[in-house]
Amino acid sequence: HLKNSFASEIPVTDGERLYVYFGNVGVFCLDLDGRELWSVEWPPVRTRSGWGTGASPVLHNGRLYVVSDNDDQSFITALSAETGAEVWRTPRDEGTNWATPYVWEHEVRTEIVTTGADQVRSYDLDGRLLWQLGGLSSITVPMPFSRFGLLYLEAGYTGDRQRPVYAIRPGATGDISLEPGQTSNDYIAWHLPQGGTYNTSPLVYGDYYYTLMDRGFMTAHDARTGEQIYSRRRIAVGTGFTASPWAYNGQIFAMSEEGETFVIRAGSDFEVLHTNDLDEFTLATPAIVDASLIIRTHSALYRIAE
Repeated sequence: HLKNSFASEIPVTDGERLYVYFGNVGVFCLDLDGRELWSVEWPPVRTRSGWGTGASPVLHNGRLYVVSDNDDQSFITALSAETGAEVWRTPRDEGTNWATPYVWEHEVRTEIVTTGADQVRSYDLDGRLLWQLGGLSSITVPMPFSRFGLLYLEAGYTGDRQRPVYAIRPGATGDISLEPGQTSNDYIAWHLPQGGTYNTSPLVYGDYYYTLMDRGFMTAHDARTGEQIYSRRRIAVGTGFTASPWAYNGQIFAMSEEGETFVIRAGSDFEVLHTNDLDEFTLATPAIVDASLIIRTHSALYRIAE
């Protein structure tokens, strides 16, 4: 796939070790000097149209959680971060998908939320299914996240009619899918049937939930209620976005596939304030660390700081 490579999965670190997942090879643990400490290799799997893999590993309390959604046998597994030993593995009734799981810590429990083709599934820390939700797109890429005591997730594959957004309350069990005509239930705080995006993950900043559409539009909703703040506002004509937005200092930043960063006013009034152009093909979401912005383009790695 044009937007995929063998370096699509994001590495994760605990400050002492680096964990790297190559979906069709396995998981590798390195020290900070690049020496391999352990590895777990898996047989290659078939993926939809040969598009490869893309879900990143997640580190939590000494365990590394990995989702492999493919066209052979999908699964979620927990590995010991220290040794690589498999703690548990749970099969998933899924085809190929590319969404990174999310460890959701809330007042009821800690759970591992995964999105897939049409289905959301959440597991406890021993790999047992807690709840599920139908009604996503046939391809889901955005990563779930939480804010204000709610879990946010969305999907927006361009080939589907369903491009939903969901805000989920903690404590769900069983099937929490909406019935026809419903927009909420005991565990779904609010829902938008047409609001999700294909590749980028959404952003909550201040009181608002922002969605950056792949084709260069932005929307904003009240993060607690789902009320629309503004509908599709065009950032730029003919510009695509794959990297997810980020925000600070009252501004939202969106980096296009052409390497141009658009600075957008946060709040109820949409306005593009500035642009900055690296003029390089860019798909990866920048990382923010130690007051620096790390940007990976097709050909270079940048660190930007004051």
